[in-house]
Amino acid sequence: MKVTVIGAGHGGLATAGHISLKGHSVRLFSFFKRELDPVLQNGGIKLEGDVEGFAHVELVTSYIDEAIEGADLIIVIMPALAQRNVASLLAGCVRDGQMVLLSPARTGGALEVYQTFKRYHLKQQVVLGECQTFLYATESRGPAHVEVMKIKNRVRAAALPATDNGILLDAMGRIYPEYSVASNVLETSINNTGAVVHPAPMLLNSGLLERAAKGEDLRYYKDIITQFVCDNVMTKIDGEKSEVARGFGVPVLDILDWYEECYGVKGETLYQVLQDNPYYMGFSAPKHVLGYHHVLDEVPNSLVPLVELGDMVGVDMPMCTAIIDLACASLGCDFWAEGRTLRRLGIEDLTSEGLSHFVNEGKRYWED
Repeated sequence: MKVTVIGAGHGGLATAGHISLKGHSVRLFSFFKRELDPVLQNGGIKLEGDVEGFAHVELVTSYIDEAIEGADLIIVIMPALAQRNVASLLAGCVRDGQMVLLSPARTGGALEVYQTFKRYHLKQQVVLGECQTFLYATESRGPAHVEVMKIKNRVRAAALPATDNGILLDAMGRIYPEYSVASNVLETSINNTGAVVHPAPMLLNSGLLERAAKGEDLRYYKDIITQFVCDNVMTKIDGEKSEVARGFGVPVLDILDWYEECYGVKGETLYQVLQDNPYYMGFSAPKHVLGYHHVLDEVPNSLVPLVELGDMVGVDMPMCTAIIDLACASLGCDFWAEGRTLRRLGIEDLTSEGLSHFVNEGKRYWED
């Protein structure tokens, strides 16, 4: 296949490098010269860990039209904050038959890209999909050098609308046997585990981030996530998330099931699973509360839409709401206004039944 990877952070590099090593043609795009220059200077991407090798890519470019020309599959691996901007650029140059996959989408990613394509009156027949989580556990180890701690055992993906699931998964299966079909993008969006494991520890354990900033060798999942926050905050966020999934009638993937499915790690509690996950040993602690996009990206693009979807099905979400309010107060930003609201996703006038029908078999953007 001809694949374009949008984004050249550690996730984009891992994806581009691995797909290239599998024998496919890969082009790599980034907005940022500082991300592309190391790949050009090194002549490719060095991978270690679960994927070993030195990968060459066909093209490294900051011109998006050049990057996606002739691509069968376009994988967007950027923070959810950037997905609307990327979609606005893609709307001017995608062609019939191309596939656009958000990896991951966080909550409502495909819905937001759909609205962007619709706003720009895109007529090309593009298959749009999203992943429930990113396939790789990876971290940068130097310029154009990434360590893949783990290729997850299973990752769920779906198209919008779900009638395109077969097209999307057939194409993904040519590259990755790990992908499996989800019922629809509500399943992938609501079961977004990033909402559980990222924002709360960053905001509630900021003192540990300050210690990391002073040079202490701390690890995110082993040190920054404490048992108290796991037991009393994160587990409750997961419970609220699961209730929203039940409200929409989509499969529920709670956090313990997710770790067993993706990593093969079992445990009685979330804290036990995080401590026992051998693939998390390598993740360094961020050195600022804004590091890793865990707050600036996940609060507006994971928690806010999750709460709004919860309102649609009558689920009370006090813990998710509290973490959003804490982020707003701490950072001086109204994430409720800036995030992926139902209005921004273009679904504020739908009932839960109407939204379910839309994601399952509603009109494609070029049919409106």
